[in-house]
Amino acid sequence: MNYDLSPRESAWRDEVRAFIAEHVDESLSRETREVGNEGRGPRARRFLDALRDRGWWGLSWPKEYGGLEKTAVEQWIFIDEIETAGAPMLPLTATSVAPTIMRIGSEDQKQEWLPSINQAEIDFALGYSEPEAGTDLASLRTRAELDGDEWIVSGQKMWNTMAHMATHNWIAVRTEPDAPKHKGISMMIVPMDAPGVSVQPIWVWPGLRTNALFLDNVRVPRSYLIGERGMGFYYAAMALNFERLSIGSIGMARRHFRALVNEVKTRVVDGRPLREDPWVRERLARLQVEIDAARMLGLETAVALDRGGVPAAESSMAKIHVSELTQRIADTGCEILGLNGQTHAQEPGALAEGRMQWLYRIAPMLAFGGGTNEVQRDIIGFMGYGLPRK
Repeated sequence: MNYDLSPRESAWRDEVRAFIAEHVDESLSRETREVGNEGRGPRARRFLDALRDRGWWGLSWPKEYGGLEKTAVEQWIFIDEIETAGAPMLPLTATSVAPTIMRIGSEDQKQEWLPSINQAEIDFALGYSEPEAGTDLASLRTRAELDGDEWIVSGQKMWNTMAHMATHNWIAVRTEPDAPKHKGISMMIVPMDAPGVSVQPIWVWPGLRTNALFLDNVRVPRSYLIGERGMGFYYAAMALNFERLSIGSIGMARRHFRALVNEVKTRVVDGRPLREDPWVRERLARLQVEIDAARMLGLETAVALDRGGVPAAESSMAKIHVSELTQRIADTGCEILGLNGQTHAQEPGALAEGRMQWLYRIAPMLAFGGGTNEVQRDIIGFMGYGLPRK
């Protein structure tokens, strides 16, 4: 394939870069890195509002729903530029939940939810995983029983990131307890202010917050079940498919790699410039080659989507490569910079703005976020090469 951008795509890239130059500075990048997914800080909120005001909240949406109908390649360009700049990405509310509602929701549901999402008035957390149902989503136990015109929802969700900030939860629930486990799941919207909803923080290694979500006989309107009853397992897979362009993005890793290279260019160790050390140059060169390869994998996935394909294997390859490459960048950075490279940005003597230790701590999460790498390798085997599933 041709890895060069077309004139239209280049013009779009330049438009995104001009927007970034106007709205992104180091303080925003630092806030994004330090606050992470614990919640959006004030600078991030202003940036996301600027995206909304620009009409970019519905970047990939059809025009009939207020979107721009950007191609997959144009979306990939946007993601790559935003992540490279260190700015916050569009939330999954706009990039995953809304496109799913467009495809499976009734006309009344589209009219109820999409305009509010497009105006950033509604924000969803995603409730898939449970204590006994992580990678095996079909084993979930959270139940919803119909009582007249309301569903009664009970159960627990884990790793419910942003639940403490969201207005609603997009959750998978079991509505058909006697059906085969893949067939008895439905997708439902649960307001976070409904009686019986409670959120418990879970603090993970990088210092980020995720949550446990508890649902105790929560009543929601019957119309809040989205799509066909019993098809939720496949709808969840559909929603995850919309994340393909972002979970394999190299932008964040590239940004921190550049910080490492800049540190190497100026750092002197024991009277000798670090850049003159052969093993340092060799390690950085290898990482740069892998970053270039990751970019090509991401672009290939976008091109395949634009051609009408379902690049499950390609996107899994990109996801594995980027997540594990990020770990190698962090490991190499900490090794090259030594103990001062392992300090926080606020500590005296911190090198590369403390990025390496932060990346080292957050990188393992990338290997299971969006689907564990072990499962991604299975997908590559049976969908990419036609190998048996077992």
